[in-house]
Amino acid sequence: MIYVTVADVDSELPAGWEGSGDKEAAVKMANMWLTSRSIPSGVEDERITLAGAYLAKMAAGGTLYADSEGDVKSERVKADTVEVETSFQDGARAVAGDMLYIRDLLRPWLNPFGSNVRILSRL
Repeated sequence: MIYVTVADVDSELPAGWEGSGDKEAAVKMANMWLTSRSIPSGVEDERITLAGAYLAKMAAGGTLYADSEGDVKSERVKADTVEVETSFQDGARAVAGDMLYIRDLLRPWLNPFGSNVRILSRL
């Protein structure tokens, strides 16, 4: 589905919004992100267009689907003699940004309960 186009983003954001990124690829990622979140299509709403523009800007900058180290539980920083300590949630694991994008691309075909679970219904 198409929520925003390059022309939409160009009109909503200042010139150079893409930085060193690819405009076309960034807009595709923004549209996929909106599609995977079940945002209604065919709705004329400037909020969706503006959100799509900012998503495209994030995609062009490499932050829309950025790598993740996992969910942080706590973080401690000590200024004198520089000390940083980070604790992650139990079971948290690193996820590559490309994998997040792939999951959004394939969301309609992925089983939300895991690959071994099937929902049965009585006829």
